[in-house]
Amino acid sequence: MASAVRSGKWLKIACAIALVIAIILLLFHFDEPLRRRLGGVKPGVRLMGEEMTGLFRAEVAAIVAELARSQGRKPVDAILDEAAGALIPELNGIEIDCEATIEQIMNATPGATVAPVYRQILPSIRWEHYPARPVYQGNPRKPAIALMINVAWGEEHLLPMLEVLEENGARGTFFLTGSWVEKNADLTRRIMEGGHELGNHGYSDSEVLPELDSWEIASSIRRTNEVIFEAAGCYPVYFTPHKGEFNDLTLELVSRQGMRTVLWTLDTIDWQKPGVAAMREKVLSGIGPGQIVLMHPTEDTVTLLEEIIPAIQERGLALVTMAELFDPAWLGQTATGAEA
Repeated sequence: MASAVRSGKWLKIACAIALVIAIILLLFHFDEPLRRRLGGVKPGVRLMGEEMTGLFRAEVAAIVAELARSQGRKPVDAILDEAAGALIPELNGIEIDCEATIEQIMNATPGATVAPVYRQILPSIRWEHYPARPVYQGNPRKPAIALMINVAWGEEHLLPMLEVLEENGARGTFFLTGSWVEKNADLTRRIMEGGHELGNHGYSDSEVLPELDSWEIASSIRRTNEVIFEAAGCYPVYFTPHKGEFNDLTLELVSRQGMRTVLWTLDTIDWQKPGVAAMREKVLSGIGPGQIVLMHPTEDTVTLLEEIIPAIQERGLALVTMAELFDPAWLGQTATGAEA
């Protein structure tokens, strides 16, 4: 008898629980605001300024898919200029990773601002396919330029030059001769510590590469790499020849070192002392996206940098290292102009 009473009691409790669950399920089914609070995007979450609060996954997916159709950039192949024998580096394409973006929105904490997740699309033709071709510029679709600062002398002007670059948030690539580095290890480290890049300019500025044999060229490159490593702890990946003089043998030997031969788009010819005004006019009238500007450490060049860096930046061009200029993974702006 007692057992039957207990069974009846538990049956009533089970029925009551089932009734409560049924009521909750009915409320959840018919009360959309409740469903959105419990199963939708958390309050205050925004995607690129658009309110996403309470949206269900399918609704989020539709918004992200529409955004993906309007944004992105197709990959740009590297271009080989057969006439000049030079290469223009590629740019990766970008597209929105819809699934990753949806997950980020659905898992965002209340009040979070979510940015789309992008992924890279590799071009079909890349500069790695042409390891022995020289490069005179970066991709012109990238709003940046690079300073090529060749150093075999003029160390007394380097610290003022570094100060100007630092004050303006600009970086450069300093191509050093090995013989100069051996005498100026502290300055070499100072350049590196300033966030700049070190390149290889051969062992001596008296070398005429087309007149050297393969052993002499390779020895100059390797020796310079080693002294730069001893001074600054890094091996250069870019090489520029003295006076821009090279031949096919030079290009091949540089590539065998895992390096790239780099030249320039604009030459300040500062070593000829044409005057700051003439150099400023030449640079500012000819500068454009992706270009490389050649200079040396001179007193006039320091003044030139003080004048041209702000003007270049006002045109929307960043002053970056060679590695940054040639980086194909740069995101930059999407097709709609939004920063990716």
